[in-house]
Amino acid sequence: MIEVFYRYRVHPQQVRAFEHAYGPNGPWVEMFRRHPGFQRTRLFRHKSEQQVYITIDVWDSKASYDQFRAMYADEYNRLDAQLSLLKLEEHLLGYYEGPDEYRTPLDTMA
Repeated sequence: MIEVFYRYRVHPQQVRAFEHAYGPNGPWVEMFRRHPGFQRTRLFRHKSEQQVYITIDVWDSKASYDQFRAMYADEYNRLDAQLSLLKLEEHLLGYYEGPDEYRTPLDTMA
């Protein structure tokens, strides 16, 4: 399994549109679902910085994610450009791999 983390700072007037577009029922997920390796997307809003969000896209492997990006490169780039006015900043935080989705949190291990 791989999780792809992005951090966004959203335009204040575009919060609702961003939440729709980047949430679990938006156009990104519609496109991701076309690939069998996609599992789900999670959207989180920062508690004190109301215009900061994190998305986590969960895939069965890095190979599946890379295959998706190659297969849908043009459509991915078009959608990213179409939705660019919703965001002030976008940063790829990284790719995180693990054996399963529900491993023990680090702070509970002693």
